[in-house]
Amino acid sequence: MVKRYYLSNKDIKELSNAVGELGPIFKNAKSVEIYELNELTTIYLIDNKPLVARLTIKSDTTQKEYIIPLLTYFYLNPPYIPNYPFVVVDDGAVPHIVNGADVMRPGIKEINGEFDEGDIVLIKDLKGRYIAIGTSMMSAGEMRNTTKGKVIKVIHHIGDKLWNLAQELLKSK
Repeated sequence: MVKRYYLSNKDIKELSNAVGELGPIFKNAKSVEIYELNELTTIYLIDNKPLVARLTIKSDTTQKEYIIPLLTYFYLNPPYIPNYPFVVVDDGAVPHIVNGADVMRPGIKEINGEFDEGDIVLIKDLKGRYIAIGTSMMSAGEMRNTTKGKVIKVIHHIGDKLWNLAQELLKSK
């Protein structure tokens, strides 16, 4: 069952301080609405736009919570781009990634920034468009030194349920 409610100004301020790199997105918000899809997924509507999500990702033995910008955010001419590390993938990898595949090392053309295993990494195509967000399966250094295998687990991509829900929420505002 979906729950929706607005945050108070005090809660917005606390949230903006707690989300690190994404804080500036919340700081100047007139309103922040919480859209709880289920216990694993929450979308934050900032000034009626679905811009950020909190995802709980379960693996075989653990679960970890991530607060990430939705890909929708990057397509709404944002005044602020979070400073996440990113990779650029070749055109051959794009259709697979936007269909939910994880990122394989041979498809990566460029690795930008430093990160550790489990960190958020943005995934762009050769034209610089954001196509997915994932969690690194190794550090940036290890990724630069390997030539094969799965290196980024995709947690949000264009065309997934989050993307489609964000599009619906944008249309309904």
